[in-house]
Amino acid sequence: MNYGRKQAARKRWNLTSRGAVMRRKVKSLTLLIILLIFVIGLGYGGYRGYRYVEQMIAEAPDINEIDATPSGYMSTVLDANGNVTAQLVGTGSNRVYVTLNEIPVDLQYAFVAIEDERFYEHNGIDLRGIVRAAAKGLTTGHFSEGASTITQQLLKNNVFEGWTTEDSSQRVKRKLQEQYLAMELEKKVSKDWIMENYLNTINLGQNTLGVQAASRRYFGKDVSELNLSECAVIAGITQNPSKYNPISHPDNNAVRREKVLKNMKNQGYIDDAQYEAALADNVYDRIQENNTKWENSGTNITSYFVDSLTDEIIEDLQEELGYSEAQAYKALYSGGLTIYSTQDPKIQAVCDTQVNNDSNYDIRNKVSFSYALSIQQTDGAVEHFNEQSLLAYYKKQYENYNLNYSSESDAQDAIDGYREALLQDGGIVVGEKVIFTVQPQASVTIIDQSTGQVKALVGGRGEKTASKTLNRASGTTRQPGSTFKILTAYAPALESGKYTLATTVLDEPITYKSGQTVHNADGKYRGYTSIREAIQDSVNVVAIKTVEDITPQTGYEMAKKFGISTLTKDDAVESLPLGVGSVSNLELTAAFEVMPNQGVYKEPVLYTKILDQDGNLLLEKKPKKHRVIKDSTAFLLTSAMEDVVEKGSGKLADFETMPIAGKTGTAGTTEAARDAWFAGYTPYYTGVVWCGYDDNSELESNRSPKILWRNIMKSLHEGLEYKEFKQPDDVVESSVCQISGKLAIKGVCPKVTTEYFEEGTEPSEKCDLHQTAVICKDSGLLAGDYCPDSSKETKAFVKGASGADKMPTEVCNVHTGEGMLDQILDAVTSAVEQANSDHSEHSQNHQN
Repeated sequence: MNYGRKQAARKRWNLTSRGAVMRRKVKSLTLLIILLIFVIGLGYGGYRGYRYVEQMIAEAPDINEIDATPSGYMSTVLDANGNVTAQLVGTGSNRVYVTLNEIPVDLQYAFVAIEDERFYEHNGIDLRGIVRAAAKGLTTGHFSEGASTITQQLLKNNVFEGWTTEDSSQRVKRKLQEQYLAMELEKKVSKDWIMENYLNTINLGQNTLGVQAASRRYFGKDVSELNLSECAVIAGITQNPSKYNPISHPDNNAVRREKVLKNMKNQGYIDDAQYEAALADNVYDRIQENNTKWENSGTNITSYFVDSLTDEIIEDLQEELGYSEAQAYKALYSGGLTIYSTQDPKIQAVCDTQVNNDSNYDIRNKVSFSYALSIQQTDGAVEHFNEQSLLAYYKKQYENYNLNYSSESDAQDAIDGYREALLQDGGIVVGEKVIFTVQPQASVTIIDQSTGQVKALVGGRGEKTASKTLNRASGTTRQPGSTFKILTAYAPALESGKYTLATTVLDEPITYKSGQTVHNADGKYRGYTSIREAIQDSVNVVAIKTVEDITPQTGYEMAKKFGISTLTKDDAVESLPLGVGSVSNLELTAAFEVMPNQGVYKEPVLYTKILDQDGNLLLEKKPKKHRVIKDSTAFLLTSAMEDVVEKGSGKLADFETMPIAGKTGTAGTTEAARDAWFAGYTPYYTGVVWCGYDDNSELESNRSPKILWRNIMKSLHEGLEYKEFKQPDDVVESSVCQISGKLAIKGVCPKVTTEYFEEGTEPSEKCDLHQTAVICKDSGLLAGDYCPDSSKETKAFVKGASGADKMPTEVCNVHTGEGMLDQILDAVTSAVEQANSDHSEHSQNHQN
């Protein structure tokens, strides 16, 4: 622009005037002050930042005190053959540790390629990665790209807790400490150590932690068997386990897998051919196929055996190691334990198959259910109802109503009717759940008596829909019925020496102290009955009389010695042998195991040892033992219970290829049996089967336990060497009168039998129950003087007996003196008539 002289002068004045100079000085000074303040502020901010960082680092955990290894591992249950039969997983513990040499190199490189490409170069933090992430954040406004190294991620997951819920200030603090500790950690440990622990730590979706659990979940195989494509699938999950889940979001994972493979190729871990082959792998079809198998296998549902096993372990951890209950549960479900169970998979499979075979039950199947219903009423209140409230509702209309229906549709009709009744005044259903159960139910326990190890356990019929459901083998108790005659009456009676198998007790109508009549199951009374016969036919009267003699207290104490823990002092009553109180199947099996164990009780065990996560022995389980009865008593009981199976109440249980001893049991009232049992054993195994309705309804038959026991044991003994029960050296045989149990009198005692005795208890007294008399066969009365010899017989009678066994007191009234004369005349007349007939015949022949 051109200026004239006047304009130029004005411009010069503006620039050189005192005011202008002052304004420029003020402006420059202001700028200088602002710059100074900025520099001071920057310095102060830097100082404060330095002090802040210094303080955060000072507050960081000591590198020598932290533990960067992962915690929380699933526990593994092995069967008797060493096969994995269950995995116990608590929250945050679905992890199986593997060493680095078990992890494919491709999997290690896949994680490096996608998560931390300079892992093998940096000292714990990746400065280049931090700068790159910061630059991207400044240019895009989104600071989402991570710069954490594998070392930092390891520390974040295993040292810093609560990072998922931290605010921005807490996140900054944690990041600073994490970076500091990452550098410190890499001074102490190797890259391989960091990689191994990292790969065992990370969350890989589907509740899996670590690469081994993920490999089993997605591919059904050990991590060491993964191919390159499968390695890329797993490595692609870790950035976002939900979004990149290969089961629920295979398309997302496929995109991520391709990025993992591309990074591996670009970083030199794989070549083009490997890259193309891995991309072409149809891996997601295999994942879905394996997932279907996983879901159908019920892998997350523990069996009845494992449910019982975990109960035992929790108890042992508290009693043996002093754990609190909380510590015991944490150790079991998050401690990475290896549990060696006693379960025999073949025996368990046989039991499972037979229990769920409807042909083993002579009762038509019914259906019951558990029910949960929540209704929000019109006033907003929520009320809850279940199967018991449903039962109460219908019982008001039908007195004998129960929860056992002929079909699921009938049961559903009852549910629908109940729900409609509850909603008739308004309200809405906010929750409802029904689980149907087949009835009657059953339970089975099989123990190898030589070791005390439980080989199989079944807690119910039908599909098991969840872990820790009702376990009818170990978790519930039912009335034992006549199985208790062995434990509470005959075992203590024989053990006392006062009774033998030959001892007889008069089976006759009796009453309890309450006045109630004691009935035998068959409604008959046998008269004098030996202990052997009473066991064989399960005679109630003899058992009651025996317990009254030895005292109910003695019977109660003996049951305790047999390991029955559920009885109370109130159960020490005269009816004890008929099944007072209740017992679990598992305890009853262990009790009957005493007999084939020669009188020694062995505590039933479900595991042999437990190792901790590092393979150290944590617990060892050997059955505790104590003697209950003498070996001679055990053999005598076994001998009598063999008769139960061969010709008594347990004949249906006989599979005929092996010696079997056992005892039936039916509990309830005379009119309504509600529990049916068969407790039996062979020289190899002891087993108990129970059948009944869950709601204690009346059973239509008591045959099912015997049929089920027979078919289970028949399968278990196929191919086993024939064995006899071992007879102790102090058991002898002696011939006795079957009625009195004493030495038989020749010609007097009509029934003589050979019986086993503990040496020294065999009878020395002669029979005092029998007496003989000459009877007239024609009248059944005492023979008189006129009774012909042909009608006379000598017959034995039981003293004090009634009916046919009672000796008559009257003399024959048929063969009297007058009667004798008539007989002689009849005989003479007959002889004359015969002679005349013979003569006429002779004359006729002569004429001819």
